[in-house]
Amino acid sequence: MGYFPFFMDIEGKKGIVVGGGKVAARKVEKLLLFGPALTVVAPVIEECMWIQRELLQKDAAASLLLEERAFVMEDLSGADFVVAATDDTVLNGQIAEYCRTERIPVNVVDDREKCTFFFPALVKNGPLTVGISTDGKSPAAAAWVRQEISGILPERIGDIIDLLGQIRPVVMQREPDETGRKKLFEKMFCYCMEKGKTVSTDELMDLLHKLARQ
Repeated sequence: MGYFPFFMDIEGKKGIVVGGGKVAARKVEKLLLFGPALTVVAPVIEECMWIQRELLQKDAAASLLLEERAFVMEDLSGADFVVAATDDTVLNGQIAEYCRTERIPVNVVDDREKCTFFFPALVKNGPLTVGISTDGKSPAAAAWVRQEISGILPERIGDIIDLLGQIRPVVMQREPDETGRKKLFEKMFCYCMEKGKTVSTDELMDLLHKLARQ
C-alpha cells in the first residue's frame, strides 16, 4: 500500500540516534534542519558528528548532545523518535522491537522491514520542504528524483513563500470567504513568480488593496 507522507513538527522533540558513524551522521544532518533535541549514543563517535555539533551552535532551534559510551535500552525512555544506525544488526533489531512495543517511531538503517518510518530524500528551500520516498526500495531513485526537482525550482521560491506567509493573516482577516481567499493567494503567488526580482511586503500589500477593490 505504500507509506503516507505525514509532515510532523519535530522542533524541540526528543530524538535518540544510536550509532556514531557516517550513516548516523547523515541522518542527524537531515534531522537538525527541523529543530529537534537530538542525543547520539555510541561507544565511538566519529569526527563528522563532532563537526556537526560545532556548526549547530549557529542555529539555536536544534540541539545535539553526543554521548560517547555504550548504549543501554533505558536511553530510549521518553523518546519521541529513534534512529538505530549501528553496525550491529542484532542490536538494531532489539531497538526496533523495543520501539514498536513502546509505540515510538523508529528508523533502522538498511532494514526497511524493521522501520516504522523512512527518511525521505529531501529538497528544502526555506519553508518549502519536498520529501521523496520509494518505500525504502530504491534510495538511488529517490536521490535522482530529488536532484531533478531541485533543478527545476526557482531559487527564490523559499523567499516568496515566506513573504506570502507574512501577509497571510491580513488576507484571512479581509476576505472571510474561503473561495475568495484562495483566489487572492493564487493571484499574489503568480505575481511574485512573474516578477524578476524579490517582491517587498509593501508591494504585496499594495497589490492586495488593488485586488480587494476588484
